[in-house]
Amino acid sequence: MTIIVGSILFWYYCCDCGGENRNIETAAADEKIAEPIAPVPESSETIDWLAIKDQLNSNPITLYFETYQTESNFSQADLIKVNEIVDYLKNNPDGSLLVNGHADITGPHTLNMKLGQGRANFVKSYLLHEGIDKDKVISSSKGPDEPAADNRTPEGRAKNRRAVVFIK
Repeated sequence: MTIIVGSILFWYYCCDCGGENRNIETAAADEKIAEPIAPVPESSETIDWLAIKDQLNSNPITLYFETYQTESNFSQADLIKVNEIVDYLKNNPDGSLLVNGHADITGPHTLNMKLGQGRANFVKSYLLHEGIDKDKVISSSKGPDEPAADNRTPEGRAKNRRAVVFIK
């Protein structure tokens, strides 16, 4: 009997369809809960992807290498640019990258072409590791043919041993 009376009282005071003596504050709270939540408006800010592409190409990722080396370390600034490139490619499905590997004039031309390609491939493999589709990255070697600095000085040769990433 206690269970039946308890169930009736519970239904009377708690059920939405029950009792006439419901607390007005409870009813108001129930109505507030039932109100739909307004959708969060999407940002009206549009991103100028062409400007981002121009900015990244005007100051591209340039990774420098030691003599006869095809591996190097990315600077913190380069890693930030890698993230920006990944973001660019995610939002521009037709976008692609060109990675050019370069060498100084130390050693034979054929060796420098191989070094340039190895440097470009090193950067390409890092970009692929960061989630860029392999079909979106072309790597090529310029060898010693497009120096950025004078090959007659050690400083100039150091600037020529590089790989550069451009958005196409």
